[in-house]
Amino acid sequence: MCSWSDCDPQGNLTKSILEGTDGGLYDALTSEGLLPLALDEKLSLFAGDFRLALLEKSLIGEIDAYSRLRALLSDSALGEFDFVFLDTPPSLGVLTVNALTAAQHLVIPMNPSLYSMQGTNDLMRTMSKVRANLNPTLSLLGVIINAYDSVPVITRQIREEIERSFGEKVFATVLSKSIRIEEAIASRQGVIHHKHLGASRAREEVRALGDELLRRLGASMAPEVSHGD
Repeated sequence: MCSWSDCDPQGNLTKSILEGTDGGLYDALTSEGLLPLALDEKLSLFAGDFRLALLEKSLIGEIDAYSRLRALLSDSALGEFDFVFLDTPPSLGVLTVNALTAAQHLVIPMNPSLYSMQGTNDLMRTMSKVRANLNPTLSLLGVIINAYDSVPVITRQIREEIERSFGEKVFATVLSKSIRIEEAIASRQGVIHHKHLGASRAREEVRALGDELLRRLGASMAPEVSHGD
């Protein structure tokens, strides 16, 4: 079972799944005993909405400003989930640091653009500070190249730069720029389950990405084997 936590006040993840919800991550972080909304037997969601921006401002200066989300996710009632995915805001504020403090792994989706590269450099510096001060076990699981168009020379060059910078951390699966993904979002359906996509490249890439993500998570959790002399 999996749970999504939409930490972004814009709530784009939530809007891509639901038309609206009465409860969400804001309520869970400010109340006790609130569980995520069950979407089906395998997936639940802590919805994100504009109130998270108000919460971010109110947390500044609080003792638990950066650990509120970690405390929520450590609740024994959430122990039934195999994975909890945290969707963070694009800005490096209190909510993003909360997510980095609560997480075991960081996955970075990157559009092959110069601004995306610059933003990732800022994120990596923030990750280093979080590791040093709040969450020493946080690790970079990988970088996903997203919305890739192989035609422009500049995007191919930026992809090469990403691969040089991150090496084996770059996922082998690349998500191509596709209107099919926009169609799936508009219909509030996952790309895998969208009935009109058929055997599209978008569906196959998303399926391959999911498989690679699970392999990387499995490898990260595998016990280390020590060999005697």
